[in-house]
Amino acid sequence: MINKVESLVSIGKYRNYNAVGQVNFNKLTLIYGDNGGGKTTLTSVFRSLTTNNPDIIRSRISTNHTIPQVAQITQRATPTNIFHTFGSGGWSVQFSDIEIFDIHFVNENIYSGFDFNDEHRKQLHQFVIGAQGVAIQNQIEQNKIAKATSRQTQTSIETQLIQQVGNNLTPDLINSFLAIPISETANIDQLITNAETVLASANATKIIQTLQPLSNLTRITTGINFVSLIVDLQTTSQTIQNTVLETLFSQHCLDLSANTIVGPESWLQKGFAYVENKQENTELSISCPFCTQSIDASSDILMSFASKFNADFNALTERLQNHLLSLQDFNLEATIQLINNVNQTNTGRILNWTAHLPNTIQPPAFNIIANETDLRTEFQNLITAVQQKIQNPTLAVAPATANAFEISELAINSNIVNYNQNVVIYNTAISTFLSSIQTVATAQPEVDRLKRIKKRFETPIDTFCIQLTTEKQTLRGLETTYTQLSQQQQTSATAFFNNYQTQINHYLGNVFRTHFRIDNVVHVAPRGRATQSQIGYKLTIDGKDISFAPNQPFNAKECLSEGDKSTIALAFFLSKLDLDTNKQNKILVFDDPLSSLDTNRRTYTIGIIKSLFQQLKQVVVLSHNEFFLHEVGKDIAIAQKCTLRITEDFLAKASKIEVCDLDELVKIDYFKHIERLESFRSNPDINLRDSILGRLRNVLEAHLRFKFYKEIRSLTGQPTFGRLISFLNTFPVTFRDNTNRADIISKLHLINGVSWKSHHGDPNPDYTTLGMNPNTITVTELDNLIQDTLTLIETRL
Repeated sequence: MINKVESLVSIGKYRNYNAVGQVNFNKLTLIYGDNGGGKTTLTSVFRSLTTNNPDIIRSRISTNHTIPQVAQITQRATPTNIFHTFGSGGWSVQFSDIEIFDIHFVNENIYSGFDFNDEHRKQLHQFVIGAQGVAIQNQIEQNKIAKATSRQTQTSIETQLIQQVGNNLTPDLINSFLAIPISETANIDQLITNAETVLASANATKIIQTLQPLSNLTRITTGINFVSLIVDLQTTSQTIQNTVLETLFSQHCLDLSANTIVGPESWLQKGFAYVENKQENTELSISCPFCTQSIDASSDILMSFASKFNADFNALTERLQNHLLSLQDFNLEATIQLINNVNQTNTGRILNWTAHLPNTIQPPAFNIIANETDLRTEFQNLITAVQQKIQNPTLAVAPATANAFEISELAINSNIVNYNQNVVIYNTAISTFLSSIQTVATAQPEVDRLKRIKKRFETPIDTFCIQLTTEKQTLRGLETTYTQLSQQQQTSATAFFNNYQTQINHYLGNVFRTHFRIDNVVHVAPRGRATQSQIGYKLTIDGKDISFAPNQPFNAKECLSEGDKSTIALAFFLSKLDLDTNKQNKILVFDDPLSSLDTNRRTYTIGIIKSLFQQLKQVVVLSHNEFFLHEVGKDIAIAQKCTLRITEDFLAKASKIEVCDLDELVKIDYFKHIERLESFRSNPDINLRDSILGRLRNVLEAHLRFKFYKEIRSLTGQPTFGRLISFLNTFPVTFRDNTNRADIISKLHLINGVSWKSHHGDPNPDYTTLGMNPNTITVTELDNLIQDTLTLIETRL
């Protein structure tokens, strides 16, 4: 329990307060104080102590303060009290388990003016869920702060990575960059070179599209029949004759065979051998060995031979001329130039393509003519050989020149075929290359990707990656923890809020008898970047939703009075206390809970506080209404309660706490006057004459107004004491001592007369007729009047 407020220095109006006298708190502590005297400041000190928030006190530093703020509150504990001291460093020891209901609770948790906003719902959520819930909420808030810090750290590392790595590394690519295995760095330089080649091709697409493929070579066609030419070059007149003889021999053999000559070839061979031998012997007359007929040049067979020889000779000469024409028609220089032109064209194209094609694509090698000079010489030698043959047809010409040129032609054409095949291969590779050319938008990212891979495991960058990976793991752990905490909070809050809603509506409906209710009380987890949960609820009146938004039908501003809002706040507060499983250890501080409450709700509140007094460790009530405090303390044993008062030294503008007699404070004037009259009888003092006479009049006047309320209410205006006496004298009212009615009226007139001057000025009454003069009245006469007055109110009237 709170034992005592030992000191309050430079805090609001407590400029230099130090406890004096028996100002110790009790189980029920009632503190009376005028508005503006320091009740709210004292409550704020308690709030600062229980929340361990020094700013609450610092914000209330006294005006014109000259000494540092100090506060000390003792807590009753065993074996010794605990001192809670506030200084420049805050509180030495926090004092938990103090629950405070005051205007700050309302403003912070329920509404401010006509505003019910998210901040209220956050604060109310923290109040409602209690210490355990606050612990979870604090963990959630710390978790979100840690996650925000982790994300900031990650962003910082990612920024440094992006700067260090370059190559278009973006935040979206960070995760894939971190996941690059070291195995991907194998042969990375070559891969980068290849990719850069592809990129270069992509950048040069427009130029590449203008490049031409290689041209094919045309095979050499000389028009020369080398087989015929070689035969003709080697043909002589003897060769021609032999040819004729072979023809005649064949024909003659056929004839002999047809005429029963067996083995005509052998037979003719012997004959020709015979003739040949004769010729070799230069015999002039040669006869057939079978018929002895003379054989000479005029014979048909020999004539036929001569005729055939001449025809073949002429044919040979003609063929030789044709061979020469063919050679002369073939333009060797033009053919060589054509081949060289194609070579020159292709060489230029190859040079252009080489700048773009991969090194693996090799251009065709140009080696068509081994030696142009030798080819020209071979060609010229062949022409010369044919010309010589034409000049001497009977002489054989060696075929070497024809063979040499023919071999060169064949070699050239073979080379052309091979070259053209390689051109086809090269052009096909060009087509494949053209079809594989990527866009810059495709090729550039690949170059960047490979370069990023190369950068990944460089020492400074790898260090960043390790840090970032660790931070991401930390964040994942925080997110897992956040999910668990949120689920834990949601589970406990849902069950609690269901009961909470029921209890709130119990107070609103059954206790305070209002027409509004609370509905849909739920736990609202923080969303987005928010860190603090809220309590969600709907307010209804007569079953119709009340809007918290201004300018809406049935909005809180129009539907709720200040008393209604205070009642809602009080219902929220009390419901939380009811559901608090640790409330037997709680200290309740009520600071002016009656603000804006009507009489009925004040009465209900008094009953609630009395009930809580039995359930809580301590109840402290502060109010400017002494009658409310008196009712709260009524029927509570003296040993369990104390009454204090906050008073103000107006000269010093400073407040202090002192002992207060609440019973005396709440006495009405009627009872106070009676006590003063009784006190005079014990200690008579003629100097108090005027005061005593006035109290006599006031006691009797108040008694008559109360006793005969029904009868005198018909009187108009505010009747004086004298008029009341006259009315009772003429109106048929019944006194308790009604048989002595005249004496009662007489005594009332006497007291009215002697007290007239002191109460209403100096009307110069007829004291002689009255029988008593207030100016010369004695102590005994005053005592007699007091006795008469007390007798009248106690037994006679």
